[in-house]
Amino acid sequence: MTTTLKPVDAVLVGFGWTGAITGQELCEAGLNVLALERGPWRDTATDFATGFAQDELRYMWRHHLFQNVSDDTLTIRNNISQEALPMRHLGAFLLGTGVGSGGVHWNGQIWRFLPSDFQTKSHNEKRYGKKSVSDYDLSVQDWGTTYDELEPYYDQFDKLCGTSGKAGNLKGVIQSGGNPFEGPRSNEYPTPPMIQTYAPTLFGKAAANWAFRRGSIKGAVPWAAEKLPTDLMTLAAFSGRIVKLIQA
Repeated sequence: MTTTLKPVDAVLVGFGWTGAITGQELCEAGLNVLALERGPWRDTATDFATGFAQDELRYMWRHHLFQNVSDDTLTIRNNISQEALPMRHLGAFLLGTGVGSGGVHWNGQIWRFLPSDFQTKSHNEKRYGKKSVSDYDLSVQDWGTTYDELEPYYDQFDKLCGTSGKAGNLKGVIQSGGNPFEGPRSNEYPTPPMIQTYAPTLFGKAAANWAFRRGSIKGAVPWAAEKLPTDLMTLAAFSGRIVKLIQA
């Protein structure tokens, strides 16, 4: 028998990073929101206990955090003449499942696109000449939006996550210790950079001696407890378990 539920103002299909942020914004605007997500609910005690982090069999080989492709998957074909076949083996494309979706096994890195990335056609024409595009019959076009237009949203997401790092370009002024080649940031990172271990510290010193400007490690995952703007993410640790290594 069909069960009719109470009506809501908005329904979100999928509750990963995008759905959760959208839901937060809608709730703050006073709307009643329902989110639908396939797969299990996860909680810290049973799914993310510290002792599980070393369980390679559970996470690496049995794909505990990913969609079970023997139950539900997508189909793939290389051209329209082929029969689409189901993907039954996880490779580099890892399908998320459960509340949090792909954000559950996300490796916690946020790299902003460069300003030139949004000017795919005009930047290449200016740098390499118009023939670099026209002679190869490329359909490449500029995005239609710019880094400067998106930067406030980059900044908002950094603050939501508590992104750690050191700015290399702050409002057009190059900063020591950051990435000097990045687009200008309106604000410094909300969380200081992670403490560098011996190897990257040694590499940085060697690069500096060769007159290269280096940057510190950047990560979206704070390396210490951090008070963040919402309950979406209140505490994170510098953990290697969230990185899924692909072995050939």
